[in-house]
Amino acid sequence: MDETGVRQVFFSAHHPGGRSKPSVAGTALVKPLGFCMLPVMTGALVAMLQGYYALPYVTIGFPVAAACASAWTWVHIRSDVCEIHVHEGSVAVRSMLEAGVPTSSLDWKRVIDLESSPGHADVTLGLSSMRLDQEDWPEWIPMIEALGSAGRAWYD
Repeated sequence: MDETGVRQVFFSAHHPGGRSKPSVAGTALVKPLGFCMLPVMTGALVAMLQGYYALPYVTIGFPVAAACASAWTWVHIRSDVCEIHVHEGSVAVRSMLEAGVPTSSLDWKRVIDLESSPGHADVTLGLSSMRLDQEDWPEWIPMIEALGSAGRAWYD
């Protein structure tokens, strides 16, 4: 807990920075869609080079690739933590999707466990666990200290 009782907020390098939900989802969809379309386009190219029709690869493959990429993106933006709030012994986190709506309410939880290792930290908040990587958080040391003091606030 901060000595002044002020809420501390930590942002990940992947934080959307005020962009809307559709913008966050669209940006996150680009790489998975390219990855999922690679086998479709390779199959179409091989079919064309062998003199076969490539249209079935595209008409069937594109919807399947788009569905896979959309599911991958949806899971990623709902589970990737990009914002951590610490206030008076409680912690609230926001995913990339939730950070797209800054007025959404925060779900405050207590820190059950914090295990910090070089390069990452495993944090248990209430009934959920998450792994935070040091390379994703610019203010790593102050954030770990704030999480640790929020956990100790419940046991003091």
